[in-house]
Amino acid sequence: MLAIPADRLGDLLRPARLLCDVFSAMDEREARVAVSPEARIDHDLVARANRGDAEAFEALYRRHRDWVVGVARRYATSPDDALDTLQDTFAYFFAKFPGFELTAALRSFLFPVVKHVALSRKRKDRPHDDLATIPERHLGVRPGEPSEIETLLAELPETHRDVVWLRFADDMSLKDIAVALDIPLGTVKSRLHNGLEMIRERHASSGVRATRASPRKEVGS
Repeated sequence: MLAIPADRLGDLLRPARLLCDVFSAMDEREARVAVSPEARIDHDLVARANRGDAEAFEALYRRHRDWVVGVARRYATSPDDALDTLQDTFAYFFAKFPGFELTAALRSFLFPVVKHVALSRKRKDRPHDDLATIPERHLGVRPGEPSEIETLLAELPETHRDVVWLRFADDMSLKDIAVALDIPLGTVKSRLHNGLEMIRERHASSGVRATRASPRKEVGS
């Protein structure tokens, strides 16, 4: 399973400062317009669910189940654990009704729940595992022969990888990422910038090693 759409993988090698500036400009434009149709649908469904509408619960589940499973696979140790995480996440979410108030993008609320549940299951099932021991296919990388960029993404520190995933794979705004990770907006921008720089540097370094060319200090000169 790909963590990031194939047609966006190349963006990871664009200059980080330029890319972050583009994202900031996009988010500023989005903030000046009305609530997006997708966000409006979620708000309407939440309002109906708060009134006890069973069809609204079903619609919320259908709208976000595939995304929840995809996020769970980034942290779970098996597809079965990801599916169990899906059930636990929606059980937790639906238990918030009636009275749930949606104050941000719904996936900003769901992301920390999915991650916590998936990691809790992993620690319970394999208490000695850490992220480095999980097969690449469970890190959102294509099984078998992952691309170089996908492998570099999997090697990022978790704090930076989460930001890159949420921005590129989940197409979240920087503001929504800040809410999802419960960190300041400035920290999101910093981690995104640094994460992209790490990917570019490691990509350049691997190219140098492959061609036995210049020492690392000369890469990019």
